[in-house]
Amino acid sequence: MRLFESIVEANHRAVAAGAKATLNLAEFADALPVVALTCIDPRLNRLIPEMLGVPEEQFIWLRNAGNIITGPLSSTMRSLTLACAIKGGKEIALIGHSDCQVGRTTMLKVTDAFRALGVDRSKLPENLNEYFGLFASERQNVIRGAEIVRQSPLIGAKVPVHGLLIDVQTGKLEWLVNGYQTLGAATLSLGEALKQTAGDAARQTAAQALDFASAKLPEFKLGEMKFPEFKIGETKIDPNQWLSQVESVLSPKPEQKPTEALQTPVNELERKFDKTRRYRVIGADQKVYGPIDGGKVLEWIADERINWQTPSQIEGTGEWKPLADWAASPKPPAIALPPPIKPVPELHKVRKR
Repeated sequence: MRLFESIVEANHRAVAAGAKATLNLAEFADALPVVALTCIDPRLNRLIPEMLGVPEEQFIWLRNAGNIITGPLSSTMRSLTLACAIKGGKEIALIGHSDCQVGRTTMLKVTDAFRALGVDRSKLPENLNEYFGLFASERQNVIRGAEIVRQSPLIGAKVPVHGLLIDVQTGKLEWLVNGYQTLGAATLSLGEALKQTAGDAARQTAAQALDFASAKLPEFKLGEMKFPEFKIGETKIDPNQWLSQVESVLSPKPEQKPTEALQTPVNELERKFDKTRRYRVIGADQKVYGPIDGGKVLEWIADERINWQTPSQIEGTGEWKPLADWAASPKPPAIALPPPIKPVPELHKVRKR
């Protein structure tokens, strides 16, 4: 039986008995130490060592928020690589956990949290989901991370890469990716990994960086610059191909014909927007928020959490349409009040003569 087969078996026995997991480490000397990437959740501080049965001296523990790996050459991959190459790690385990706060966080919660710290939304990256690595499924996050590590050219083909999920209530491990079954799987070449990393970086930062450069250097033309090719090992790298990819990302796109709502000035939309109503909106995370009053909607627009094209619904109606359309729509006519009731005339008794 191999190391993680024994770890999972010992873990399930311990959970059933309400005890700590124990291993006969002498049987697995060739598979130790283990390199593990987990979340920063403090509930794992005690749980991971107790429920894996691996002592501290044989456990190289790396952590980041959400145990997220963004690419085959990312900074987290650098740490995993050095843990194996320098510290002698023999097997890698990505260990997610249930009830992960990163997985349950939305963009609105992130912006609110940063606002409480004094950081305005305008100072944060445009794509918060991509930058912070927010995810919806702990299992899919672990599976995706294990796949990225397995494909990285920095991880040796003989190093098993496992993916597990631990229940923070019971400590039970769920083995999602069996690293012994993926040994020898095809990995990216260094050139492919570099291109993938460069493409991701270009999409995230090139637009902002070159906007700044063009503002300072109006005559600067990136496409006219040429750089010599170079080699890393047997892989030939052509920087000019990367630059062409950056230019394609930054190339101006044909202007779309503005809709009638977009042609309306923003201050005019705000003036016409009915703040007395209550609205539901669909955020960028595809979740429905509300009902909230119109004043709060305008605050969220000012904070760039939503915009005038955000799908919305007035409470009590079944129709979804952009917020701008509600502002452009005439307000419903006021219900006419009934005429005032005239007092009943007094009747005087007529005396007979």
